[in-house]
This record gives sequence, structure tokens and C-alpha cells, in this order.
Amino acid sequence: MKRIHILAITLACILVAGCKNEKVWSDDPQVAAAQQLCARILPKQSAKIDFVLEEGEGQHYSLQTVDGRLKIGGTDANALARGLGDYLRNYCHTGVTWFVRDKVQEPKTLVQIPERVERKALVDKRFFLNYCTYGYSLPWWKWEDWERLIDWMAMHGVTLVLANTGQESVWLETWQEFGLSLEQIRAYFTGPAYLPWHRMTNIDGWHGPLPQSWLDGQCELQKKIIARETSLGISPILGSFTGHVPAALKEVYPDAQISKLNRWGSFDEQYNAWYLNPTDSLFRKIQKAFLRNQRKIYGEDCHIYGVDLFNEVNPPSWDPEYLSDAARLTYEAISENDPDAVWLQMSWLFWHKRQMWTPERIKAYITPVPKGRLIMLDYYCEKVEIYRQTEKFYGQDFIWSYLGNFGGATMIAGDLADVSMKLDRVYQEAADECVGLGCTLEGLDVNPAMYEYVLDRAWERTGDDKAWIDALADRRFGSQDPHARQAWQILCEKVQKQISGHVVSQIPARPRLDGKAAWNTPSTAYDNKDLLQAWGELLKAGDSGSADFRFDCVNWARQCLDNYFTALYAGLLKDYKDGNSEGVTAKGARMLEILRDVDALVASDSYFLMGKWIEDARAWGTTPEEKDWFETDSRLLLTCWGQKGRHLTDYANRDWNGLIGTYYLPRWEKFIGGLQQSLAEGIAFDEKAFLSWSNDFEWDWAHGFNKMAAKPKGNPRKISQALYDKYNKEISEL
Repeated sequence: MKRIHILAITLACILVAGCKNEKVWSDDPQVAAAQQLCARILPKQSAKIDFVLEEGEGQHYSLQTVDGRLKIGGTDANALARGLGDYLRNYCHTGVTWFVRDKVQEPKTLVQIPERVERKALVDKRFFLNYCTYGYSLPWWKWEDWERLIDWMAMHGVTLVLANTGQESVWLETWQEFGLSLEQIRAYFTGPAYLPWHRMTNIDGWHGPLPQSWLDGQCELQKKIIARETSLGISPILGSFTGHVPAALKEVYPDAQISKLNRWGSFDEQYNAWYLNPTDSLFRKIQKAFLRNQRKIYGEDCHIYGVDLFNEVNPPSWDPEYLSDAARLTYEAISENDPDAVWLQMSWLFWHKRQMWTPERIKAYITPVPKGRLIMLDYYCEKVEIYRQTEKFYGQDFIWSYLGNFGGATMIAGDLADVSMKLDRVYQEAADECVGLGCTLEGLDVNPAMYEYVLDRAWERTGDDKAWIDALADRRFGSQDPHARQAWQILCEKVQKQISGHVVSQIPARPRLDGKAAWNTPSTAYDNKDLLQAWGELLKAGDSGSADFRFDCVNWARQCLDNYFTALYAGLLKDYKDGNSEGVTAKGARMLEILRDVDALVASDSYFLMGKWIEDARAWGTTPEEKDWFETDSRLLLTCWGQKGRHLTDYANRDWNGLIGTYYLPRWEKFIGGLQQSLAEGIAFDEKAFLSWSNDFEWDWAHGFNKMAAKPKGNPRKISQALYDKYNKEISEL
């Protein structure tokens, strides 16, 4: 199979080169993969770059200019790609975002490196993505989007990645073998944006059934993803059978040990997941069929499996012996079908239900798997390092991971200094057990630099954190600029003290008299004046054609105005309680003005467009009815999340154009108007009636079809400057 795969890559390289009348790629598939990546990123300069495989202990790359040509050496395709990425970032001040829509500013000339530079990897496993990312950021992506993200991962040295796309096609084949109809199987799946939580055994059937066109399209997309990732030395992590079964299977196998798990996320009981006990003989039969079908559809090159039992749900029993047996039997069912199998397990469940997952239960659960066959993903290390609470996972290998965000929320967050300290510490404390670093981001959020930093620390250091931040500023601006550097130093030193989570502004929050909302709290871990200073310093850098700089001009302004909005909200509530109608009117008017200004600001960058999110979702539909259904799926996730008026509402909140103007703004208008009316008429504000109205409004909006811009509008730099000039004095004097 591997030989066929290599021949296929080589043939494809020759065909592509021939069609474009360009040079023929190397006959070595690893060198060819690096060459093609380089041609995609640097179509003008790639002909001046040579890639060479080098021998050596451990993974490394080298850079040197030889006879006027850049030579990038490396131990494999992944090292070559990382070498190219570091060359662009650190020598050419060239940033490459993970979005294909952001054009790369190619250097006009290649920077010379007269003496050989070499860099070695400290750990060989560098992990990226999260099950949730497939809902909060990736559900609507097509191949061109994935192609850029895979290139981004390769240029940052990622070697392990969750590859969940198209998993449902495997289950479609498998469940038919066990007597279920196509209709039963498709109804078992959730809508596309909710598939991560279906795959994690949380919910079944919500906003289904899945169209066959989606299943077919995702299957073909996954084949391309796996082929490209493996060619660049990135191991795709596929799924396995964890015991999660359709409820209908109980009808076919009435004697099987199938039980309903507890409710999740306040969904009605009809959406509960069902679980087959690993002690049942049917368990191994299903595992065998699933892995066979997965190999048939997606090839035989993948041997790492995501196996997350009981994620955010209760196991049938908390008895340590049961947990041990469940893990052991699950591993045996996988390994007997793939002798090279490795189990990848998130540690999130231990933190999420930390009162129940005692050290005894954790140890019972993870130690039955042989050493070297289990990789624990220490999932949320900026908040809690489980390895330090479990004797380094009782000797099992683990990957130290930075989460960064929940729900893909738009908030500037991430304490670089704290992460730096913890990375130094894990290398000292757990050198034998820590086999890698990772990023478990729930969504592609507004802090890409934090993920770049973590992945960079998997390699030998080339300077201290201050030097790293200066280099970051250079590539995000596109050249070396003292103001850009100063802006980023202020941001990283004073602003980025926020631990990831739902500690965000009030703009996306449902208004309340107590100022609290389930997924939004009105506090930050820094002074907003420091962010204002960084924003002002950034604007002094002048203009730039860099996509990163345009994004920063929008993102920093958005966050600073968000924070100011939050402060005004607190003042509004105080004025209302004091009966100060003039204060409520003045602050309320300013808050609504900020909402409109932020909506116009974020309209200038593609990242912040709700209209594009919807357009991408609709593009998967093959009929008008399917297009409408995909749009509703995309709207629901970012607003109601699930059923009407449940506690997950606004969990995936975003400061996005269109979402602000047509969803958040009307809620605030209704709330502020209600407060004004209450004071004018001398009656109490009916918060219960407002909540009822909000539930109806949110549900109707999620099922509506109002038009929103799908292309950016306006100059980000100019709009950001205008808003800085408008609000600078107010924020400074607050």
C-alpha cells in the first residue's frame, strides 16, 4: 500500500509540473512534498530554493545560501517544511496565515544566509486541533481551505493532527453491516456543525438527518486531507469504536449490553447517546468492522486513534475495576485489528468531572494500556496540568497542550510568560514522559501567535521571549518597525494575562440586570488602558499590505472597544439601580453607538464576517432546501447552540459583523429601551418577560435568512485609526 501511495504522489508531481510547464519535482516523495508546498506559498521565489534530505540523530533542519540559492536541508518532509516556515518568519519577515483567503506577501529577494544554520526538535510529537474545532471553525471548509491549513501546520512542524472529516462514511458502511437502514443511520448523526459532540458520545440526532451529499463530499475531502498530511510527515489521527451506538441497534440486538448515557448540555432525553459495554461480544465485532471499513476507505497508513471514552458523560459504573476493564477491552479490540495501534486520549474528562475522577479511578483507567501504546493529551495546561496531579500520568507518555479558547470566542487571551514558565518546567520535570507539545484550540480564534509560540518551543530556542516577540511583530507587520515591536511587547507583557475561557466582553452576552451571563463575565485580567496604548502604538507603524497587520488593526481595536462597552454596561446598571434616568440614557446611547462602530470595524476583515460563515455553509447544499438547512445549522451553533432557551445559548459567541448588527444589537436595544421605559414610568423592569422575548428572538433569528456581507468592506487600518481617535480620550479618562 505504501509503495502504491509513493508512486501515486510521484505521478501526481510529474503531471502537475507538466501541466504548468514548470520543473519536474524530485523523485523522492518527501523532497517533492516540500517542493510543492514551497511552490504553493512562494510561486515566484520557489524556483530559487533547493530542498535536500539530510541524515542525523533526531529531527532537524538546516538553512544556508549556496551559490546564490537557498538550500534547506532536513531529516524528512516535515523538517524541510518547518525549515521553510522558520526561514520566512525569522529572516524574511513573512507571515503565512492559516486562511487561504490571506495572500502571502512574497519577499522580493531571498535573504542570504552565508553560514549554515541548524535547528533541532526537542520532542518529536507536535499536536494540533481539537474535536470541537471541527464544529466551531472547520465544518464548512473545502479542499482549498484545508490545503492552506495543512501547509501552515507543516511549516510549524506539526506531526500529529486530529483527522475527523468524513468519519460518518465509515459508520454508514459499518452500521449497515449490523442491520440498520440508511435512514436510521443518517438520522443517528447530528447536523454538520454538531458532529464533534456526536463523535465524542455526547448527543445523537440533533438537527439531523445528514444529507447523503454531505456524507459523500466529506468522504472525498478526507481522502485528500489524509494524503496531503501524510506526504508532509503529519500523522492523521482517525476514529475508532468507543462503544457509542445508535439507539436503533438495541432493536436488532435486544440482548446486547446497551444502555442510555446521561443527558448532556441540557438537551432533551431523546438526544441522549447510547453505549455498548466493552464486555459484550458485540463490541469487538463492531470494532473489527469499523477499522476494516476505515482502512478500505481511507487507506492503511494511519495507526493512531482518538479513543475518548466517557467524555463529559458518566460511565455505566465508577468502580475502578470497571473503568480498568473498559479501557483494557477497548484497547484490545483495537490492537487485535491493528498491531501498530496507538491510543490518543484527552485528559479533559479528568478535569471536567474532577470530583468523580479520583486518582484511583484515573490510574485504573489509563494504566491497562501498555507503555508506548497510549498518548495522553494533557488538554488544558495553561489552566491545569493533569500530569502534575497524577504522577506524570502514572508513567504513560503525554503531550503538554495549550487550549487557548472555548467555542472559538473572539477574545485576546493567553499569558505568554506563564506558558513559557510552564514549558520550561515540563521539560525539567517530565523529560522522559513528555513526548510532545500541542495546541488543543476549540476554534481558530484571534490569538494565532500563542499557538505559534507553543509549537516553536518544541524546537531548540534561538533567543529569549523578548526576541521571539520582536520577530513576531516583524512578520505580522511585514518588516522591522519599532512601533510594531513596541506594540507587541506591550500586548504580550501587559495585556495577554487572560487565561483562556469565557472571560470575554459583554457585547455577545444576553443582557441581565445582575450583569452576569452564563458564558460571559464582565472582567479582564488587565487594564484596558494598556490595550489602548498597544493599539495606538500599532497604528503609529503606518500602513502595511500584510494580512496579519490588517487583522491586528481590527482585532485590537475590537477588543479595546469591547472592554469599554463592558465598563459602560456596569455604569448603566448602577445608574438604573440609582434611578438615574439621564445616566441610563447617555450610557445606553453610547453603548449602542459602540455596537454599530464595532460592527462596521469587523466588516473590514474576512475573519469577522458572519456572512462568510453562512455562505460557506450554504455552499455545501446541492438543492435550495439543503442550502437553507446548512445555513440554519451554521446559525444555530453560534447563537442558541442547541434547543431553544437552554444553558448553552451564546457559548460560541463571536464579535462578527452581521452577528453584532442583526443579533446582539437588537437584544441590547430591547434591554436598554426597557430600562429607560422602566424609569420613565416608575415600574420595575420585567426581566422574565425580556428573557422570554430573547428566547423567541434568538430562535427566530437562527431559523431566519437575513442577508449579511460575505466579503470585507472598508480599509481596516483607516477604520481602526478613526475609532482610536474617536474613543481614545474617553477610554483614557475612564
